[in-house]
Amino acid sequence: MKILLLGFNVQDDIFPLGLNYLKGYAQKYHPDVNIEIKEFSFGNRHSYETNKNIELQALSYVMLQKPDVVAFSCYIWSGEMAQDFARAIKRINPEIKIILGGVEVHQDLLTENVDFIVNGEGEIAFKEIIDHLKGQRDFNDIHNINNHNKIEIEHLDDLPFPYKFSEKKDHKVVRIETARGCVYNCNFCHYAQGKLREFSLEYLKENLQYLFQNFTFKNLTFIDANFNTNKERMFKILDLIEEFNNDELHIHCEFRPELIDEEVVKKLEQYSFNLSLELGFQSFDEEVLLKANRPTNLEKVQQALSFLDKSTLSYKIDLMYGLPKDNFYKFLNSCRFLLQHATRQKRIYAHHFMVLNNTTFHKDVERFNPQHSSMVLKTDTQNVLDLYLTKLFVDQLNEELKFA
Repeated sequence: MKILLLGFNVQDDIFPLGLNYLKGYAQKYHPDVNIEIKEFSFGNRHSYETNKNIELQALSYVMLQKPDVVAFSCYIWSGEMAQDFARAIKRINPEIKIILGGVEVHQDLLTENVDFIVNGEGEIAFKEIIDHLKGQRDFNDIHNINNHNKIEIEHLDDLPFPYKFSEKKDHKVVRIETARGCVYNCNFCHYAQGKLREFSLEYLKENLQYLFQNFTFKNLTFIDANFNTNKERMFKILDLIEEFNNDELHIHCEFRPELIDEEVVKKLEQYSFNLSLELGFQSFDEEVLLKANRPTNLEKVQQALSFLDKSTLSYKIDLMYGLPKDNFYKFLNSCRFLLQHATRQKRIYAHHFMVLNNTTFHKDVERFNPQHSSMVLKTDTQNVLDLYLTKLFVDQLNEELKFA
């Protein structure tokens, strides 16, 4: 059996972490199956050529490989493309089995062009689909497909380290997860779908050492939902990085801002690598935060920003416009809060609310495409014109801040 794991990215040369997790876990149980990973980068969609070079390239690759199964990872930027490819592949060879998985999928995508929809974590489902295709498992006994038999991997150390399955050893960016799930349950966030589970420190030490000894990279991103949820554990992981780092390294991670205190900032400043923090704030308004199920201690956020502003650490703090219960004046107050307290940040980072499938908010708002994760068009308090005017305001404000 030959399986192709295909992904589409907007950036070049980022290690395909999720696909390698699938491959590694499946080959623990099916070493005889040929599993190939291929990613295509389409770059700037505005410069997309009318002859569809990426589509032709990817479809030609599939046909030359002659796979039995093609599986697609679906994200905001690639979900619609994956469905188009599923349809095209079935037209060319209807015998090829098609799997769609990733944060973008939902049950409505199960059409005559798709054989399996993987909901939630994909490793167990992918392995069991192979069981089924070999005649070793009944279809109804496959977990995490077609919205039934939901399960999570309890012991993350059971997952083979994905970098051990890559022949390419140099990347612009490598990504690591030290945990899955989240202790918070924000209504707009995909991470809220799973409970928090952690890789052991022993697993991380062994495999981070392998990564640094065998790969060449300058940028390392921790993709945990809130890397500073457990600050003691966080520092043990960063200490491992400090131990293995032998070159100039840039690390990026996401922090919950109200968990930052003066002690945390001072300890973070002591590392030799460059560290940049992305802080998810979203809104200053208590009604908006309550609707989003995102309790936030605004006083602690203010304190965290004061500590960061006095430090040498690089940070940015994000807002989100278009959330339910929000309006332009509430968003203006959110901007005012950041301008007053995030004094080293020279611009407002604000994102149009993208409604993700399988999150609580996906039924509460009108969105550009109801079958895909896409930008919100209308909420209980705003319409598309309100949201566009907010974007124009942010653009103008950032132009003014250039000269401040």
